[in-house]
Amino acid sequence: MPKMTQRLKAGCRGRPTKVLVLLACFACGLLVAAGCRRVEMTPPVTYPSVVTSRAGLAFFVRSLRIPGTLQELRLKQGGTLTWVPLKQVSAVRFVKPGRDNYRPAIIFLTDGGRLEGEVFVDFLIEGATDMGYWNMSMLEVERLEMGTH
Repeated sequence: MPKMTQRLKAGCRGRPTKVLVLLACFACGLLVAAGCRRVEMTPPVTYPSVVTSRAGLAFFVRSLRIPGTLQELRLKQGGTLTWVPLKQVSAVRFVKPGRDNYRPAIIFLTDGGRLEGEVFVDFLIEGATDMGYWNMSMLEVERLEMGTH
């Protein structure tokens, strides 16, 4: 019997290492294949801007912008004129009727701040609704809540 055991041991010496090498190569191949898989990024959640008119109609507007400008609101505070970029505006609430193309308003900023003054309103705002192209005079806007693009 000892001869039989020696023969079996001698015949199996190379096989376990070959099997381990093949298994290791297969495992590495799976890791490489998993690492090369293309990961699809989910698009960021976007929501439209809400524009409420003086008549009480609310419009959900995507890609809200001021045509032909640097995308800034003109704010007059005690004789000082300030340009506020739309990217920093979270909402605009008009509080009274205006005169001379300026309306008293409160501007809420994205960083949590707040500006009060008179906003220049003699221009159009435009964007897209589910029906297509949309525009409205800023004179007719009562409230504006900015969405994401």
